[in-house]
Order: sequence, then structure tokens, then C-alpha cells
Amino acid sequence: MFILMALFKEGPLSLEELENRTFLFVSQFESFVGSMLHPLHPEAHHRRRDKIHGEKFDAKTGCDLLVSEKLAALNQDNKYELTQDGRKEAARSSAGLQNLANRMEQSTLDPSVVARNTVVVDFFLAAIKLSTGFLSGSLGLIADGADATVDTATASTIWIGTKIKQELLGTLIILSMMVVTAFSVGYESTVRIMEAMIAPMSPISMPYLVIVAEAISLVVAVVLAVYQRVAGRRHGSLALISQSIDSKNHVYVAGAVIIGAVLSIFGVYLVDALLGALVALRILADAIGLSGEVMSSVKGEGTDFSKYEMSLEKHWRLAKMDTYRNWVLYSINEDGLSERDEIVDSLERTFGSKYVPILSDFKLDSRGEFSFGRDFDDLIKPLLDKGLLVQEGGELTLTEQGKRYVERTSRSMRYHRNQ
Repeated sequence: MFILMALFKEGPLSLEELENRTFLFVSQFESFVGSMLHPLHPEAHHRRRDKIHGEKFDAKTGCDLLVSEKLAALNQDNKYELTQDGRKEAARSSAGLQNLANRMEQSTLDPSVVARNTVVVDFFLAAIKLSTGFLSGSLGLIADGADATVDTATASTIWIGTKIKQELLGTLIILSMMVVTAFSVGYESTVRIMEAMIAPMSPISMPYLVIVAEAISLVVAVVLAVYQRVAGRRHGSLALISQSIDSKNHVYVAGAVIIGAVLSIFGVYLVDALLGALVALRILADAIGLSGEVMSSVKGEGTDFSKYEMSLEKHWRLAKMDTYRNWVLYSINEDGLSERDEIVDSLERTFGSKYVPILSDFKLDSRGEFSFGRDFDDLIKPLLDKGLLVQEGGELTLTEQGKRYVERTSRSMRYHRNQ
């Protein structure tokens, strides 16, 4: 389907052009998976993908298959183009993929949808925490449940704000609630610490129930924080970003309650109060940091959403950079390029605003603010530092180590460009 979609969107393409797009798609996912699974041992990832991937990313094999099924043919310019049956099949596939992408965007990542889903999840968390808190007699869990109830009301306000395009109001409300939460958690922790100095603390009844309830809340809060952060960055929504920060703080609170419940089983009752005080300070610090963004928004200044990049997003961005660096090495090794300008031109021709199936449909191929020309020195610096490239008199050449790297990577991805 990958080659079929590329030919449908861009018309006749040569084998080399198809391999370029295959390279972009495959190498980015390879780099992403490698950075996630083997962040400290990239060589282990190279060996692993050598074993797994075989021939399945070979563009020539895919083209031959389309030709044999009479969905594509070579034209007089030695380029592959779709037949009438191929265009019909590609049109169906393209419509299906685009509909899927649109449905995912509208049903999961739209700010109003995210805000609505947050209301539902916060209500669910409040119900779990309050019911478990009253059953177990855990004051910490009851307080956490009360806070989750307030969060439900706050999330409802933000939901309304996203629908009437008044997200700043919701952000201000979240900021206020973060400050209130910080002081309430801090006050409760301080009181418990002082009480412990005066008299023995009472044990938590049904600590295992408390642990289970807060463990569920912690997992849900982590997922919710990621969900809100991704949608907030995608749509530039400070309200969703602030909600993700608040959800992250609930992860800290849940962790503190769990630790306190676990230690209470062994007769240790003061640690959770100390952890609560630290959590309060962390929430207050986040509130102060968010207040700066709110003030900038009030003044009409733009928000730098790059600072809210999540770990997965960082790995994806780094995977893109690895893809570009691999292309630099390929260009030097396969095309004999050495001058800065001609390598930048090769990068622009290969990666500059071209349709790449799946990546383009799901908006995963954007370079953002990265510029091949402006940021070229930063792009190749890791290659120079690793000894894969040397720069002499303005020219770039591969070292023996660099040649071995290109050969190994080409073999593992079955990427062979025609000369």
C-alpha cells in the first residue's frame, strides 16, 4: 500500500524516488524504535533489525508486485505509474486512510473532545477515591478524592471554554486550583507531621484497598497527562497543557498516598506526610512556572510549546534527525557529494514537503522549525563527533568507520539506490 499511495498522490515516480520515500518512512521508525528499546546500546538494535526485517522494505520488490498484479507499470521515462485498476485501488486506500486520520483527529485529539474526556475521567477518579477513602478511613485518600471532585468541576469549565473559544479562562482556573491544592496538601502534611511529634499516629485501616485505588488512579493520571500534553502541543492549547501539568501532579499525590499506605502496613506513619510536603512544593513550583505562561498569553505573546515536549515526542524528533543524518552519509557515500550546499540541496529534494504515505496522512512528517541550510552544522556535528565524517577545507568525507556504518545500515534496511 505504501508504494501504491505514493504513486497515487505524486504521479509517476522512479525507483530511486520511491526508495527515497521508503528510506524516510523506514529509517524514521527504525531510529525511533531503536532509541526506545536500546537507548544506550544502538549496536544491539542494528543487529536486531538485521535479523528481523529482511527484504520487506525493498521498494523494487513492492514495485514488481504491483506490476505483476497489473496495478502499476513502467512508462517510457522508466518511471512507475498506476494503471486504471491501480488508481481505483489507490483511491479506495487513500480515502480509507484519510478518513481514519480525520476520525482519529476529530474523535480523540480535538481540544473540545479532550476536555470532555477529561471531565469523564476526573469524575471516575473522584468516585474511586472518595468511595475508597470513606471505606478505609484514609484521610489522605478522602482529601485526594475531594480534590478530584474539584478537578471535575474545573474540567467542565475548561470544556465549556474550549467550545466558546475562551481557553484562557480555563487556564486561569486550573492555575488557581493548583495553588489551592499545593497549600491544602502542604497544610495537611504539616499538621500530620506536628501531630506525630505530639502523639502516635493512627494506622490506616484497609491499606491494601487504598493501595489498589490509588494505583488505578496513578495509571489513569499518567495516561491522561500524556493524552492532554499531546493534544495541547498539537493544537497549541495552553489550557490542555495546564491540565496535563495538573494531571501529572496527581501522579505525585497518588504516589505519596501509595507509599504512605505501604509503610503503614509496617508501622511507619510519618513518611507519607513528609512526601506530601514535597509534593506540595512541586505543585506550587509548577503553578509558578505556568503563571509565567499565563502572563505571556495575557500580554498577547506566543507560548513556547516546545518546552512541554514529552519523552515519546522527543524520541520521534530525534528519530527524524537520525534519518537526516543517515541521508547525509548516504549522499556522500553513494552520490559522491562533499560540498555543504550540494548536500543541503539533496536533503531538501528528498525530505522537503513531499508526500510520504502514512507519515503525511497522520501529520507525523513535519520538520517544524528545523532548516537544513541554517541548522546544517548542528545536524552533522554528531557525525563528526562519532568519527563517521571528517571535514577538511569545507569538504565532507566518510571515514572508514563511516563507510562501515553506511554498509551495515544499508544492508539492514535493504536500501539500495540505483546508479
